[in-house]
Amino acid sequence: MGAAPNVKDALSFEVEVTKGPHIGLRLNFSKGSATIGRGPENDIVLSSDPRVSRQHAEIKQRGSEFVVVNLSSKNFILVNGEAVQSEVLKKGTVIQIGETEMRFICEGAEEPQLAAVPSSVPAATPGLKPNSPFVPVTPAPTPAAAPRPQAGVPAFQQPGMAPSVPPMGMPPSMPSQGMGYGGGFQAPPSAGPAPAMRGGGGSILQNPKARFYGIIAIVAVVGYFIFSPSKGNKAKDPNAIRTSSISLQDMAEADKRTQELASLKKDKYDSVQYRRAQENFIRGFRDFQQGQYARSREAFQVVLNLDPDNELAKRYYHLAKIKFDELVKFNMIQGNRYREKKNWRMCQSNYSNVMTMLQNRKDDPTFKEAKQFYEECSLNVETGRF
Repeated sequence: MGAAPNVKDALSFEVEVTKGPHIGLRLNFSKGSATIGRGPENDIVLSSDPRVSRQHAEIKQRGSEFVVVNLSSKNFILVNGEAVQSEVLKKGTVIQIGETEMRFICEGAEEPQLAAVPSSVPAATPGLKPNSPFVPVTPAPTPAAAPRPQAGVPAFQQPGMAPSVPPMGMPPSMPSQGMGYGGGFQAPPSAGPAPAMRGGGGSILQNPKARFYGIIAIVAVVGYFIFSPSKGNKAKDPNAIRTSSISLQDMAEADKRTQELASLKKDKYDSVQYRRAQENFIRGFRDFQQGQYARSREAFQVVLNLDPDNELAKRYYHLAKIKFDELVKFNMIQGNRYREKKNWRMCQSNYSNVMTMLQNRKDDPTFKEAKQFYEECSLNVETGRF
C-alpha cells in the first residue's frame, strides 16, 4: 500500500455499495486512501462476499486524482466493466470486487461545465417576427399633406404632383384599375378609359354580381367532390353495416366469455395450491438474495410442482443452480490453493463447505474429491502441521 498523502492535501471521497451482500453500505473518507478486503483490518470490510480477497484493493490519492489498485494476485477487479490492475477514478465510477459493486464519489472533483455556445441568431429587429425569413422593411416617412386634386385633370398634370411610377412588375402600357389617388400608374389622358370600364360594368373582380356568381360556382364544385360517392366505395363490405340484433348478440357473447374468464381466474387465485406457490416463491427469492442458493432451488422447485407455467420461477430456479455450481467450484479452487500452500485449517474449511453444500451426495465426483482432501487436511491439522 502506498504512503498516505499529507493531511492538508488529502481530498475527501465517498464509496457507496450498490450491489452485493453489503448493498446500502456508504462510507466517507478524508485521509486520501482506503483499503478494501474481507479482513477486519481494511477500511472497507466486505466480509460477506466470498469472492473478495483478504486484502483485495486500495483506493489512494495521487496528486489531485484518485486511483484504484488491485492488491490481490489471484482475484481481479473491474472498473466500469473492464478488468484492470490500476485505473484512475472519476466521479461516479463503478468498481466491482467479487460480487460487490460500489460507486466512487469524490467531493473535491469539479462537475463538468458546458461551454457557452455563442448564439448565431441576430438581435430582435423591430417589425420582424421570430423565425421570419424576410428582412424587415423600414416604413417610409409619412408624406406631407398633398394638395387637393382638380377634377378632370390627369394625375401627372396636377399642380404640385410628381409623375406616378408604375408598380413593380406592371408594364408601363398596362392601365391601372382600381388604384386610388397617388397609389400607382394611371393611363395617359389620350388612352381614354380602360376597356374593362367601358360600358359601365367594371371588371369581373370589381363587379359584385359577377363575384357572387363566381362564389356560388366554387361552392357547387366543392360540394360535388365532397358528397359524390367515389368509385372505390361502390362495392361495399356486406359486414360494414350490422343490424342492432347482431350487435346485441355479439355483446352478449363477449360478456359471457368475460365472466367465464373472470371465474377461472378467481378460482385459481383463491385456491390453496396457488397460495402455497406464492409463499414458496417469496421464500425462494429471499434465499436467492441472501446467497442461499441450495435452499432457493428447493423453494422454486416446489413452486414449479404447484404451478408448472410460472415462468419467473423457472428462470430463478436455473439462476440459483448456476450460482450454486459457481460457489461450489469457488470453494474447491480455494481449498486446492490452501492445500498446495499447506494451510491445512483453511483447506479443511473450504472442503467442508463443499461437502455441506452437496449435502453428502456420495455419488457426486466433486463430493468424493472434497471428502478425500478434507480428510487429508484434517489429519495434518490433528498431527500439528499448520
